[in-house]
Amino acid sequence: MSDDTRGEKRLLGILDGFIESKVLLTAFQLDLFTAAREPIARADLIARLRLPERSGAILLDACLALDLLEERDGGLRTPAALAPFLLKGEDQPFRATTYLIDYYAEVYKALVDMRELVMTDGASSTFKLRDYFKDDVAEVDPTVAAEYSRYMDATIASIVEVVLESFSFADRRHLLDLCGGTGAFCTAVARVHPHLRAGFIDVPACVAIGCQRLAADPELAARVTAIAGDVFTAPLPRDADVITLCRAAMDWADDRILGLYRRVYEALPPGGCFLVVERMLPERFAPEAKPIYLRGVYFLAKSTSTRLRTPAQHVALLEAAGFPEAELVVPPRDPHQYLRGFRVMIARKR
Repeated sequence: MSDDTRGEKRLLGILDGFIESKVLLTAFQLDLFTAAREPIARADLIARLRLPERSGAILLDACLALDLLEERDGGLRTPAALAPFLLKGEDQPFRATTYLIDYYAEVYKALVDMRELVMTDGASSTFKLRDYFKDDVAEVDPTVAAEYSRYMDATIASIVEVVLESFSFADRRHLLDLCGGTGAFCTAVARVHPHLRAGFIDVPACVAIGCQRLAADPELAARVTAIAGDVFTAPLPRDADVITLCRAAMDWADDRILGLYRRVYEALPPGGCFLVVERMLPERFAPEAKPIYLRGVYFLAKSTSTRLRTPAQHVALLEAAGFPEAELVVPPRDPHQYLRGFRVMIARKR
């Protein structure tokens, strides 16, 4: 195969990527996969979805080509391996991947004019699906907070496992988790370490959900403090000897994060530790980090500040905040199979 042929094939494959995504999103929105939960004849499936014959046939053929459907027992069926993520209904448990299918449908609308997004550094984005960031944290809609929290909480368990393998809380007395959502991270750590007092701070709408959960566990509630407020302005407890920031540093620009890191440094006692748990970019371009680089494109639609950083960039911010040293820990495994690159940065106050 000539270089020209390989190059052309590569470009055409990238162009087809848009079509592949749209096929998945459209079929999901039409609830095609639930309709094909059991084998169903092609004509019956088109009729059930009330689709014109021509366009319905085009969509079904595309789904078959992408292995989103399979032909079994004389009919079409949603493959068993995909069914847990594609079927809808009250009998289906919440799954992060399923949530992201609808989420990305909205992201892609905002990415239609990506040139304008790049030129305006994201300011032209129309994406408002999860309008979670407010100047006044009390204005966050409880419904938005609940939906956002379901996704975040569904992905936290595997992250906690990796953090516990990367850092020992055995000699710590009090954990404070910043941007802690419903408290899922800090309560998970507290369950593993019964000696540990813990607390989390986030917007009131998320903290309210966490308080409801704590009320059902009196032993844990006695050790965990829920703080409703803004991490950039609310007073931080001065007796926490380990403070964590998990999956949140990426949401703000350097000036905001530097200010937060300084607040953390001031709040920690001598010997205290600050853990930044985050996906981090490689120091040098690495082809295997492709999913992380493409995630950055989504950030263009999300906000004007969201960005992933390299470990060196985190170290520079931590040192500017006053921390004399920071240690990068590469966990023994990634918490997620697809979006990898999670790292634990440990900064210590002398």
